[in-house]
Amino acid sequence: MKAGRLPWLTIAVLALTSAVTAAQFVWPQVLPALRRQPSMIEGEIWRFVTAWLVHDEGARQIVFNLVALAVAGTFVELVLGRFIWIAAYVAGGLAGEIAGIFWQPIGAGNSVAVCGLIGVLASWQLRRNGVPLAARLIFPLAAFGGGLVLIANHDIHGPPLLVGGVIGFLGRAPDA
Repeated sequence: MKAGRLPWLTIAVLALTSAVTAAQFVWPQVLPALRRQPSMIEGEIWRFVTAWLVHDEGARQIVFNLVALAVAGTFVELVLGRFIWIAAYVAGGLAGEIAGIFWQPIGAGNSVAVCGLIGVLASWQLRRNGVPLAARLIFPLAAFGGGLVLIANHDIHGPPLLVGGVIGFLGRAPDA
């Protein structure tokens, strides 16, 4: 990680998501216009991405998702790079939205995209050199085991965790 480097991609996505989420409270029609819903597969394909910009479960969801984006996004961007960040966020988010079509047809929030970033972090932790094996295994086992449990329970957050993990394994090896 380079000292003084600014995680501008994370900041930009955080600012955009915060602004659109805030707009849904000023203009209530924003949420239904952008959320995940069955019309996604009937030609409204923009909803596969716009559903990440609004939140339908209130303040707790908003705060949790934005803090998770800030923390995981900053770490991935500064340590693993913007290409890995974009790949994990987009592929993880799309995996969650595709699962959502079947398991939760109506919804909104960027947690599925953030789960892609968390999956990358789990792969990074597993692949770190110079760290005792037990310390390297705790977070990845929780993330990937949790992802499998979520999938078994038809929770849309499971597929993005695993997709992010695969991206982390395919990405460059960690330095430390």
